[in-house]
Amino acid sequence: MPYPLTYMLADDDELYREYTLQQLHNIAGLECLCVCENALATREQLQHFQPDLLILDVEMPGLTGIQLAKSIKQLPLTIFITSHPSYAADAYELDAVDYLVKPVPPERLLRAIDKVRVLASIKANTSAGEGFQQKDAESFFIKDKNTFLRITYTDVLYAESLGDFVNIFLQNGEKKIALVSMKNLEQQLPPNLFIRISRSHLVNRQKVTAVDTDTVHINKIQLPIGKTYAEEVMNAIIGNQAIKRFI
Repeated sequence: MPYPLTYMLADDDELYREYTLQQLHNIAGLECLCVCENALATREQLQHFQPDLLILDVEMPGLTGIQLAKSIKQLPLTIFITSHPSYAADAYELDAVDYLVKPVPPERLLRAIDKVRVLASIKANTSAGEGFQQKDAESFFIKDKNTFLRITYTDVLYAESLGDFVNIFLQNGEKKIALVSMKNLEQQLPPNLFIRISRSHLVNRQKVTAVDTDTVHINKIQLPIGKTYAEEVMNAIIGNQAIKRFI
């Protein structure tokens, strides 16, 4: 049986709301707690329900889905649905699990729900403090299902925020999920090896292959530098090491 999830859906488009509900109804292990026609009603209902998942249309009258998400202190795992791909950056800045563009193919919605199941399962089966634990000067442990997995700092390329979780991207191409916030991760990793480059990303300094005013490059991977982080990032990664044209 798939890991069970409760959800709320908010969409002001009646036709598409019914279409999405039908798609969700066909996915096993989902329970709908509430359906809303606008963001303000959704905000009110979130005071009564505590869903595992919130599915939000971005373009709603009065208050957009993005604005609603920003107004909620403890946001459930969230999937945004919209007609405009241009909102994706704003959605991921809010640590959205996924961002789907209408009309959403059934297989794409399934993949998004699978992501939520993984995160919800980790949260339900991980005690406080188990998600991430420092080991020594060279490594840390994360809880991976029922196993504590040791990861060395040198194996980490970068980490990406996902609300209460982080995705940890490794040298071998694997991605691991840890139940720890980006803020707590940053505090526990050695600052001589890792640096926060934006609200969403933290990188291993030793893996950086190039950097410019707004992007950190790790081989072919490009990660945006947040405006408020730019000066600190350039100083930390480049410092006085850049070769000068004139001396």
